[in-house]
Amino acid sequence: MPKRKPVFNPSRLKHRQCREQGFALPLAMGLGFVMVILGMSTIMMAQSDRTSSWQRKESNTNLATTEGGMARTLAQLTAPNNAVLLNRNYDTINPKTGKTYLGSDGIVNSGDEESAVVDEWTGYDPSHQPCYQSKGWGAPNVVYSGSIGTGTYTLKAYRYNPTQQQGTLLVEATSNGQTSTVLINIAVKPDLDDFPGIVLIHPIENSEWKAGVLGLRGRSILGSKGNVYYLPQHSADPSLTGSSAPGDTTRSAYLNAIYSSSSQDGATRDTVAGKIFACGLKPWIPPGIMGTNFGVINTSTTLRGVGGSVPTRYRVEQIDLDTNEVLTVDTTGGSVQIDVVDNTHKTNYQAITLRHNAKILNLRTDGKPPQVGDLRILSQGDHLVTLYDQSCIQNAFLWFWKDELRLLTSGPGCPGGQNTNFEGVAWMEAILSSKNSASNRTINYLGLTSDDDTYDNTVTPGATSGIAVPEDVSSLMDLLKYINWPARYKFGGVTKWQRVRL
Repeated sequence: MPKRKPVFNPSRLKHRQCREQGFALPLAMGLGFVMVILGMSTIMMAQSDRTSSWQRKESNTNLATTEGGMARTLAQLTAPNNAVLLNRNYDTINPKTGKTYLGSDGIVNSGDEESAVVDEWTGYDPSHQPCYQSKGWGAPNVVYSGSIGTGTYTLKAYRYNPTQQQGTLLVEATSNGQTSTVLINIAVKPDLDDFPGIVLIHPIENSEWKAGVLGLRGRSILGSKGNVYYLPQHSADPSLTGSSAPGDTTRSAYLNAIYSSSSQDGATRDTVAGKIFACGLKPWIPPGIMGTNFGVINTSTTLRGVGGSVPTRYRVEQIDLDTNEVLTVDTTGGSVQIDVVDNTHKTNYQAITLRHNAKILNLRTDGKPPQVGDLRILSQGDHLVTLYDQSCIQNAFLWFWKDELRLLTSGPGCPGGQNTNFEGVAWMEAILSSKNSASNRTINYLGLTSDDDTYDNTVTPGATSGIAVPEDVSSLMDLLKYINWPARYKFGGVTKWQRVRL
């Protein structure tokens, strides 16, 4: 069959063209819309990039101002005259909350913020005190705010954690209407080479002739932290004003000043391991909450620390132990503070008396060594500590601002084998030892020569047992701000850097 030729149909072509045109128009319109959207998006993204770039630039500028302010503040606090502030607190009020910025824990918005400014910096100037004068550091002169470029910065808060030996600084900066705040944690540690292990206090209430006497008489003060601070005006040689280390050419003069010479006091050698400073310190530890009153402890007793990081507090009116009786203070579960207080009639002048092999011991049961700062025995009045025979107080901090420690022992009594009757840190009005022979010079510190038990009427020939100050005194760092000791604090590494929202 012959093939049929295609027949041209104009209407069909027209219809096809219409269909193709009908498809092309929506396609063209759709593609145009997409291009418009893409164009608009490009414009919007470009504008956003310009805005974000400007914001980032401004934010970075502001952050740079904050960090610059932090750097300036840290630089100021490295100067010795300002470094004395690093164990004290400064925390201003956040106007948004009406409370301090950090609070005692050094954390923003943790809930422990105070409603009143905490300012232990402003007005603090120890530069006129004798032990500071020898350093020549001058008064603190911290500048709290300043300008960097077009921005300004302000130190808002500084908090010191003595347990962690850490400082927290909070600096806020404003630049071009934007504000940023940076918080850092930094290690802050004092140089403890001249740590005040033995301090003779000059109480304000007492008359001049009664204050701050050390009558060592050849007794031992062991340990590199066993540095002695005494008031020269109440010593055997008021002319001394400096310090002397073992082996110094001036050493014999300083030993003579603390009644420990070979010619007049029966000392056979230099028995002080640390330096001797002829300058006075006046520690004042504010009284706190009083604990349970145990009255008189006159038999073996155990007191326990149960508060973890919070000291367990006890009160006693008298500790009077004999023979092998022991007051055991178990600090495994936390530190303990014993406040010696007056009894009703204020007749407990002989507040702590240990005879024969009696002891007060700070112990732990978890295998860790006890810390000297975990047992604190503080006196709130006229209270005397007297040690006889081979008695011992071990691993304790003593603060008796109005009375003395009398070493009338005949030999060592502390566990561990050291030549000691007291192991710890002592800040006392006086420390007085018995004579080596009746011909030794007298001190007559209180003029009580009629008392048969006084240091000037008790003779223990050849006795050298005395005091050992521990090497680890880190548990006492919180007390350094109460003694105005010229510690040189130093920064360690930054342990935290954080931008914060207030």
